Amino acid sequence: MAKRNRELNKKDIIKTWFHRKKNVHRGSFVVNDEYAIKAKKAWYRARSVYKLFEIQERFDLIKPDYSVIDIWCAPGSFLQAIHQIVKEKTIIWVDIQECKQFSYPNVSTIVCSIFDYDKLSEQVINKVWDDQFDLITSDIAPNTTGRFDVDQYASVELNIEICKFSDRFLKKWWNMLLKVFKWEDFNELVNQIKNRFNDMKTYKPQACRDSSHEEYIICLWKKI
Repeated sequence: MAKRNRELNKKDIIKTWFHRKKNVHRGSFVVNDEYAIKAKKAWYRARSVYKLFEIQERFDLIKPDYSVIDIWCAPGSFLQAIHQIVKEKTIIWVDIQECKQFSYPNVSTIVCSIFDYDKLSEQVINKVWDDQFDLITSDIAPNTTGRFDVDQYASVELNIEICKFSDRFLKKWWNMLLKVFKWEDFNELVNQIKNRFNDMKTYKPQACRDSSHEEYIICLWKKI
């Protein structure tokens, strides 16, 4: 089935050629790296768009007929990539703060914290008639403190809240994409995912900086 879907949607696949060897800048933070420069030239809001393109190329998570909710979306580069694929299907855009809007008619914005479940749930239900989604995506990250142990645990907590959100708003057998700072608290999140999904895979796109501890989790086939 997956092979057939890839063939049917071949025209929608965005080729990014991530198998090519990239230039590496070890031990330093390079603002204008190759992905940042490429994103700016292509009018994408952030270099992170290429992380999602690479994940899509590898795992084929997004289909043209999918409804998607993107959580913690600022500045919006994930949404730009999603919109290229799903086109006219429903996309909900959630962030804790107001973001610069897009003109896409099928995108609805919700300003709310993932920790405020009741408020967020009410707003999602009010926005869409079919309030369960085919896919949840997130490029979530905490406000960093400079202490990696604190930041990493905050990252895990944010993702656990998204897992709880998926209980109600993700369709059974469908998938979710998360980003986490991976370290010693990672297994706490893994346990939450395994309680809810039949399988999971971890992946670090080449578009991630080498110095970054971020890793993406592909949560596959929701159980209930």
